[in-house]
Amino acid sequence: MKQSAPELLKKSGLKVTKQREAILDILLSSPAHLTAEDIYLDLKAKSLDFGLSTVYRTLSSLEEHRIVEKTGLPGDTGKQYYEIAHLGHRHHLVCVKCKRCIVLDECPVESFTAAVCKAHGFTLTGHSFEIFGVCPDCQN
Repeated sequence: MKQSAPELLKKSGLKVTKQREAILDILLSSPAHLTAEDIYLDLKAKSLDFGLSTVYRTLSSLEEHRIVEKTGLPGDTGKQYYEIAHLGHRHHLVCVKCKRCIVLDECPVESFTAAVCKAHGFTLTGHSFEIFGVCPDCQN
């Protein structure tokens, strides 16, 4: 079950503010990884007048509280993308053109990670598995 922006903020001990709620609402509703600039433009389109520096500060705070995660995508040197943080492990198909992200329900690497961790005496706390390519929409 998806949590709402206020629920995520309260659970993390953060005060619910217009900026945090608006940014989280955008991330919660997006099927793609978003840059801070993408979020800023979406806010402007919704007539929400937050500066780009406010977006960056808010994302940084949300990342510190483990509400959002920052990641890079292949081919986008230096660009940082944001998404709602996941607990445990996650699995995605990510389109390198439109940045759409498809969540995979199955875990294709569970036995592999267990074997590698056992071989190295490592305690597994989570993993991520992302496959990058071009989605059917972008292929057309």
